[in-house]
Amino acid sequence: MGLKGERLTPWTLEVQTCMNRKNLVTLLKLTVVISALVWLRRRVDFAGVGRVLAGANFWYLGAAVLLSWIPIFVSSFRWQTLLKTLGLTLPLKSLACVTHIGQFFAVLVPGVAGDDGTRFFYISRLAPGRVKQACSTVLLDRALGFTSLFILTAACIPLNWRLLSAQPSTRLVAFAFLGTGAFLLLMSLVFLNCKQTFLERSFSAVKTRFSSSAWVGELMDVASAFAGNRGRLCLVGFAALVTQMVICCAFCLAGHAVGIHLPVWAWMSFVPVILVAGVLPVTFAGIGVRDYLLFLFLGTAAGVGAGADQIAALSLLMLLFALLLAAIGGLVYLVYKPNKPAKHLAPAQV
Repeated sequence: MGLKGERLTPWTLEVQTCMNRKNLVTLLKLTVVISALVWLRRRVDFAGVGRVLAGANFWYLGAAVLLSWIPIFVSSFRWQTLLKTLGLTLPLKSLACVTHIGQFFAVLVPGVAGDDGTRFFYISRLAPGRVKQACSTVLLDRALGFTSLFILTAACIPLNWRLLSAQPSTRLVAFAFLGTGAFLLLMSLVFLNCKQTFLERSFSAVKTRFSSSAWVGELMDVASAFAGNRGRLCLVGFAALVTQMVICCAFCLAGHAVGIHLPVWAWMSFVPVILVAGVLPVTFAGIGVRDYLLFLFLGTAAGVGAGADQIAALSLLMLLFALLLAAIGGLVYLVYKPNKPAKHLAPAQV
């Protein structure tokens, strides 16, 4: 609020409007978190959750923590491969530092904005002469990550249909992910089998049609570079699939640690749903969303024997793993200084 009689400029009004929106969004997210805690309080015995955690298998927990950390380095390799396709060479060490920092801001800023926004900021400093092209790799990596999530889920749903079809809500989610995953796989196969000349003509036609728009032309140039290096896209897509599988294995090991025994392909059929929902900017660190979905899916698993306290303990463990990675990212943020720009090379050829 300004002082009485103070004349507010348009810029000041805009700043105040943005601050008010930010405060409103923060309030809504806190409401979701508090509502989730109240909901959990009614379903679980917190003392029982503590007993489950106290009796958790240490070796399973250690392996789960390690697996939760590995995707950061795989993601850095994916990003480096995409950058090389555009002729930008950056050391894996630098990209791993940025990816760690992204985990830190992903907790502070819910949704993809924290992680991707961090990568946008750092890559603009590491590749100052090719900012738009470099930032496009962040978006493409995100798209390939989502695609791999849906394809992995679609592949594992038939193996775990008995669990997922136990109630209408999970059956509906299973059908949605199965259909989306099949569609994305089909579109990926079509793209990979298109002739290079056809793709080049298509990109050129779009570029000519929107000749007055510079950003469309740059986007088509980037698309042409990736279309000419589809082998690298396949490599990045496979690495993204490995990333999702490792995360599912981390859930599986953490589940075993607290006494929830499901085969790994069962986790791969619903953990991607949790990961996709976790990017929605409605809460902090996935609190509430992850809890609800774990209860939704694990509560339908016939013969698993998972109690409410065990499910809540698993959700808390995954939250602690995320906070641990965020803490590591915070430490990297304090010491990492991106003072070495990328080497600008000629665009990679087929």
